Amino acid sequence: MLTGGVIDTGNARLTAEGSWLHNRRENRTSLKGTLAGKDIGAAADYIGMDLPLRESPFHINYDLHWREAPWQPDIASLNGVLHSQLGKGKIDNISSGSAWRLLRLVSFDALLRKLQFDFSDTFGKGFYFDSIKGTAWLKDGTLHTNDLLVDGLEADIAMTGDVDLNRQRIDMQAVIAPEISATVGVATAFVINPVVGAAVFAASNVLAPLWKKLSLIRYHISGSLDEQKIQEVLRQPRGAEAKSN
Repeated sequence: MLTGGVIDTGNARLTAEGSWLHNRRENRTSLKGTLAGKDIGAAADYIGMDLPLRESPFHINYDLHWREAPWQPDIASLNGVLHSQLGKGKIDNISSGSAWRLLRLVSFDALLRKLQFDFSDTFGKGFYFDSIKGTAWLKDGTLHTNDLLVDGLEADIAMTGDVDLNRQRIDMQAVIAPEISATVGVATAFVINPVVGAAVFAASNVLAPLWKKLSLIRYHISGSLDEQKIQEVLRQPRGAEAKSN
């Protein structure tokens, strides 16, 4: 049994408590706690990680379980939940392809490179955001989220879907919009009629140059984590939602 576990590097603080059940019939680890800091980029640099998230305070709650020893996490039996929240910061060096594995899990690096290629006048070399928040559930090594939201200065990105860590495969949807209304849940944005959704998103007062002509873009992200395929499935022109009413 572990209680009151703390690791504080000055850049990040990890708290942990949990248990390890080990006998002839069972070998199971449970671990929960928090990981927090003032600058996720500095925290990553401290342990030698190449992470393009910069200057963002972060707070992560985790509650994880697997069928092996604490020092041998077993992906196939990994279950639990992650609640993540990042404050104002920047996703940097996207075009260099240097994003760490964590971003690749939810395809931020590939998606933003796609946006930079398609809309170079709007999306620069970095992507500034006010917050990133979401919840991820893990079941037998498959990660699922339906409320991942990046509140960006140039656009908002809402994502939902699955990442199979066992097979290293991804199947996610991403909606890019001027501003997702706080009164509309992220998951709701994916089940509403796209035309109706476009009308909701177009009501935003935050209009980057891209949104002078477009009110919503929707992508499907699939394939392996190493070679993700990003397919545009909807590009809603501005004004089309009004004509449909």
